[in-house]
Amino acid sequence: MTRTTIRSEDITDGQVKAADLASDAVNTSGLEDDIAILGFKVAANGSLAKYNLVDQTIDDFQDASGVNASASTSEVRNTSNYYTGVGEVLNAYTTSSGNWTCPAGVTSVNVLVVAGGGGGSGYGGGGGAGGVVYDDVRTVIPANTYAYSVGAGGAGGTYGGAFGVNGSNTTFDTITAVGGGGASSTAATASSGGSGGGGNGGHASAGGSGTQADSGGGTGYGNDGGNAGSGAPAYPGGAGGGASAVGGSGSAVGGAAGAGGAGKLFSGFEAYGTTSGNVASSGSDGGYFGGGGGGATDSDSTCGAGGVGGGRSGLFSSQPTAALANTGGGGGARGQAASAGGTGGTGVVIIQEAIQDMILVSTTTTALATPTKGDIVFTYTNGAGSTTLGTDVTAEYSADGGSTWTAMTLGSEGTTGGHNIATAHDVSLTSTSGTSMAYRIKTLNQSVSKTTRIQAVSLGWS
Repeated sequence: MTRTTIRSEDITDGQVKAADLASDAVNTSGLEDDIAILGFKVAANGSLAKYNLVDQTIDDFQDASGVNASASTSEVRNTSNYYTGVGEVLNAYTTSSGNWTCPAGVTSVNVLVVAGGGGGSGYGGGGGAGGVVYDDVRTVIPANTYAYSVGAGGAGGTYGGAFGVNGSNTTFDTITAVGGGGASSTAATASSGGSGGGGNGGHASAGGSGTQADSGGGTGYGNDGGNAGSGAPAYPGGAGGGASAVGGSGSAVGGAAGAGGAGKLFSGFEAYGTTSGNVASSGSDGGYFGGGGGGATDSDSTCGAGGVGGGRSGLFSSQPTAALANTGGGGGARGQAASAGGTGGTGVVIIQEAIQDMILVSTTTTALATPTKGDIVFTYTNGAGSTTLGTDVTAEYSADGGSTWTAMTLGSEGTTGGHNIATAHDVSLTSTSGTSMAYRIKTLNQSVSKTTRIQAVSLGWS
């Protein structure tokens, strides 16, 4: 290979100018993105709080130390280390009855009302989930009191005897969630309820109806229970309905029992609901309520799974325990005639500040020299809906501690680890100069159907 040598005498004075070596002569955006993403991974792996590099600060919200709480509004840090504008849970009532007093300054709340689940039966039917009612924007008055009552789960029934008992209603103010329907224990149709109970396998009976309607300004969720199969030899029972789906029906003779109807996911209530259906999990978040109870047969291998959201699975070899508490899950069926099905899960009332737009402002970091340009890289995920950059989330930076701000036009740079990447590079400072650096991220148009989660932020300057 021919080698070309450039000697110093080949370059005359002034031939290479400073402008040829200026930082904006080379596109370093990709490198800056990589450094930021690497910084996020280092912070996560080392459980690090906000930390600084030269001309850059990195925070993946391992704690709240990098956020200026007094300058931010409606920001809530989740235990999974992200910030969102979902309002803070004010109260979660899991037992009994009483009155909720609206705190000062709160005028709008989200309310989730879940009734008690219905009981399963012997030889086949799963209990229906308690009805679910959700009001995503409910006007309330500070200092006023609002009555509530939490419903109990219904007891299980035995083959040829009493049906599984319906769950009890849960109420909040003018909202009523209807208790789940009990499973059938005879040839008669299973009980109706918030979600209907499952049909009895020994008698091939029909599932009950889901009766939960909208209530008190909130949207109601409930579905029908599944029908039983055609009896001997497996006696495949029907499953209880769930908040999001009908209960599964038992198969033909010798087949499998029905699986409980799936519950419904409510974003912002992850700490209170469950992904569990007592056999397998579904989804990456908690927050599911109202899973139907699974049907049963004469073999554990063909019993039905409980619906995600607390529904108890059907069992043959042992007695089903109660469905998960405070989810409204339906009780599982028992595959033996002499034993009762499982008890339904208790209900719950959860009151949360309404989902709000968020302003997230960082604490300040001192630059070594007065910058003229800023860069931002942040990752985000969608708790609900789909976020549009510049419309549903914006970014700004400041060099004077947040007194004045420079807007940044965001672009998408793909994903990393399941998180979306938003960036803006070499944004000229248009606000007051200084060395006290901070960022401000705003989420807009937030609602129950659109929730933006800010996972990590890197602010750089030059």
